[in-house]
Amino acid sequence: MKKVLYIIFVIFISCSSSNVENSNKKTAIFFMENILEIEKVKPLLHENFNFTFMGNTIISKKAYDIEDWIDQWNGEIIPALLPNGIELFIKDVISDEQGTAILVKGDAEGINGEYDNDYVFVFKFKDNKIISLVEYNSDLLVATRLYKNKLVSIDPASIGDPSEFVSEFLIYFNNQDVLNIEKVTSSPFYFNDEKYNKYTDAFNFEGLVSNGWSYSSIINVKTLFNNGHAALISFDFARHNSEDIPYLKSRVFYMLTVEEGRWILNGGYTPNPLPMGN
Repeated sequence: MKKVLYIIFVIFISCSSSNVENSNKKTAIFFMENILEIEKVKPLLHENFNFTFMGNTIISKKAYDIEDWIDQWNGEIIPALLPNGIELFIKDVISDEQGTAILVKGDAEGINGEYDNDYVFVFKFKDNKIISLVEYNSDLLVATRLYKNKLVSIDPASIGDPSEFVSEFLIYFNNQDVLNIEKVTSSPFYFNDEKYNKYTDAFNFEGLVSNGWSYSSIINVKTLFNNGHAALISFDFARHNSEDIPYLKSRVFYMLTVEEGRWILNGGYTPNPLPMGN
């Protein structure tokens, strides 16, 4: 009888998780399909909703609440930069009970020429509403097509594949090399639902060590999106104790952009809660 009850409980939990995931996915897709129709999407937003446009431009990394997103972002910034509007086409959706990431292709004419950007929109939810939306794209196109900035030529081969960034970053992380970690991560840094002044504010190495952490290792890295200026990667990893025994395995999605000729880590989110030593 206990075994039957356990099976029923597991099925119930699995179904509940699946229902949340499907609900998040449907809400995020509906939002993207109607993002320019404010009255349709406003009811989907949590009262503590915040929006952040990532990258390295004059409109980047500022937190917009509901009113700012409606009045400033959609009422002033977008009409000024894209006076003829924009079409957005959903290319892929990654979703679970924690949140949803949508890969989008844009088609528009900016104030300085063709503006066909690629985007990743990361949604987080609370009380069945969108509490956080972070937008990643090629800020190179934003700078040149929307703000008429000029570029300095950089050899693309020198940037490397974004998946290679993980190997370099993990060396710094395992050495607790705060100086180099901060050189290859953005400020502010976004992790799950939180905004930090810098990456090293999100993690407490002393806390990780006290909980048994000795080092982390790569299980698998996959590039989900890369247009040469912005990328989304999936990173499976393990945490090991001092006896080289893995005691935790998890997955994190990293969002990167190219800044000053190299990949920079802007933010990440995990499908499942991840102890960070705090």
